[in-house]
Amino acid sequence: MNVELPFLAEGIEGGDVVQLLVREGDQVSEGQSLIELETDKATVPVPTPVAGTVVRLLVQPGDHVKVGQALIELDGSDGEAKEAKTSSPEKPTEASIPQPSPTAEAGRAKAGQLHDRRQDQSKAPLPEPEEPPEGKKAVAVRPPSSGASIPAAPSVRRLARELGVDLSQVKGSEVGGRITAEDVKAFVRERTKRSTATGTGGNMFSTAYGPERRELLSSLRRKIAANMTQAWMTIPHVHQFQDADITDLMALHKRYAPEFKKKGATLTLSSLFMKAIVHALKLYPQLNATLDLTNGEVVYKDYYNIGVAVDTPAGLIVPVVHRVDQKDLLQISLELADLAERTRTRAITLEELRGATFTLSNMGGIGAGPFLPIINPPQVGILGVGKARMTPVYRDGQFVPRRVLQLCVAYDHRLVDGAIGARFTNEIVKVLEDFQGMFLGL
Repeated sequence: MNVELPFLAEGIEGGDVVQLLVREGDQVSEGQSLIELETDKATVPVPTPVAGTVVRLLVQPGDHVKVGQALIELDGSDGEAKEAKTSSPEKPTEASIPQPSPTAEAGRAKAGQLHDRRQDQSKAPLPEPEEPPEGKKAVAVRPPSSGASIPAAPSVRRLARELGVDLSQVKGSEVGGRITAEDVKAFVRERTKRSTATGTGGNMFSTAYGPERRELLSSLRRKIAANMTQAWMTIPHVHQFQDADITDLMALHKRYAPEFKKKGATLTLSSLFMKAIVHALKLYPQLNATLDLTNGEVVYKDYYNIGVAVDTPAGLIVPVVHRVDQKDLLQISLELADLAERTRTRAITLEELRGATFTLSNMGGIGAGPFLPIINPPQVGILGVGKARMTPVYRDGQFVPRRVLQLCVAYDHRLVDGAIGARFTNEIVKVLEDFQGMFLGL
């Protein structure tokens, strides 16, 4: 039997094979992991549903597999044989032995006669090969060097040109050596592995402008590209900018950060931002909702799960802190640090990547200025935060230095009107400028 890639989670159609955990000939037990698969944002093991012996590996590291695709050929007969031995066999009686029917006897007789005739024909001498006519020499047929004679569809040829592949070097898998798109991709994957093993880090090409290097898109990068394209093309974004004076908030952070450190936590601005977001979401539930156009409904969420964008070597991943409204700053800080670390090492679970109702993208830590964040569907809002800057602010008849942070809230204009979006943004600013007032209910 073939072990196929099972359904993993909603919206996940497949992934890339990171490593094989078994070899051909290995005995595996039910539930044992066979491969490690890199999905859109997490690395997960794929277990076997039955026990048996690994007969053949149908995938290799680096292969992209989809749900339902065969991964490993497994011989599960060992378990069946053991089950058969444990049951006591009954001695067949003469009446229980099936008797051949006359029709079956006649069919076997005809098959025997046909077999005898084929044996007689096989013993007959083969005809001598015909000599070519005098004056004419036999010409050896060589595969033409022209690329036009290579059996491949126009779409496959176009793909090969885009990937810089010489089709004469690709072995076709279909009848007559016809080359498919999968053959071209497999060739590129194998070439990439060889290039990486030799230290080149990709496929090098020479162009009229200089050298170029080509690398295959990772599963994560493909998913990010698909999601961002869908979000930008289907969601009418409105970006609301607002300045927040966080001078007092930074003083509060400086005062309590050592106390958090004594308890093994790091008080970050992201933790404070999350509390401010939840406070504003409770006042403006339109931004904590989902638009269901299929059923003509708005789904309001009575829970507050905040996704936090984390920069990793593989790309941007958004783990989720669940039930933020039910946690204090210490709990949020501890959980956020743990999630971020496991996200960077790709040890995050699929469940910890799902269920966000709003997203925070804080790029201030890497010194980025204000930016326009893209909404992560099916959410309808996201807060983008850059780096605060010292700014002269006119107060009480004079300019004083204040630390000013420019925020940008993006919201889905199909559900959130401009006035609601502006008030939501102002509420976040109000909390950041008077954080203690939020806890006092002011």
